[in-house]
Amino acid sequence: MKTLRPLAAFARRSISWDFMDNQFSRTLAPIDRSGITELVVQRIKELLQQGELKAGSRLPPERELADMLGISRPSLRTALKALSVMGIIRAKPGAGTFIAESSPEIFAEPMEFMTLIHNTETAELFEARRIIETGLVELAAERATSEHLKRMAMEIEGMRKSLKDPEKYLQHDVSFHQALAAAAGNKVMSGVMDTVAALLLQVRRESIARASDKEDAIDWHQSIYEAVRQREARRAKELLTAHLVSAEKAWENDTRKSNTAAAKKTRSKK
Repeated sequence: MKTLRPLAAFARRSISWDFMDNQFSRTLAPIDRSGITELVVQRIKELLQQGELKAGSRLPPERELADMLGISRPSLRTALKALSVMGIIRAKPGAGTFIAESSPEIFAEPMEFMTLIHNTETAELFEARRIIETGLVELAAERATSEHLKRMAMEIEGMRKSLKDPEKYLQHDVSFHQALAAAAGNKVMSGVMDTVAALLLQVRRESIARASDKEDAIDWHQSIYEAVRQREARRAKELLTAHLVSAEKAWENDTRKSNTAAAKKTRSKK
């Protein structure tokens, strides 16, 4: 890795030309920690743009990185915490701090906050997933490699074997769709799709034990897999659209039944 430019260089950029031109003497306010954090984030971004850092890259040890950037270790820690919350870096105990390797890590927190701020309905998440994934499946039918197909087939088999274990079944279900998204070969869109799917995961965890469409979902996945394997993009899109619509309706029915049962139980206790 090339020598990092001290953050003082970035601080100098913030001085306005008005300051440089006038003759009045001013005292520059010291950069507070929030300012340092912004500068560190900017520097990491530049290193990524220059290719000096990449997905999975290990950052230098804290003391060394602080010296390279020309800032104190406490200020660096504050900046690294911010980057961690953003999903840009991940600390691995005993191994060091690394640049995130997958898009969902970066998209997850901002998108989750967005759904909370706007009080997003579950139906909107299902709709977003349908819009994104139906586009990805067309690309998957054109670009899927033998490895992608192998992984999809493996996840379908995993679903079959875990019908009596809801949590394992759900993991294989989610992994099938992740494999499908990966096969599309578009990291940006597959990352967005994985993030939306992750937001739906908790909803599905709450209902998977009572789900009535588990075997139907396996059949849908098998049909989608066959269409992708045979390079039938239009057919794959039609099947996936129908599958996601069916899955949403099944979730609505199961949720309605569960709510009705809970309401009856509450009334019986009164």
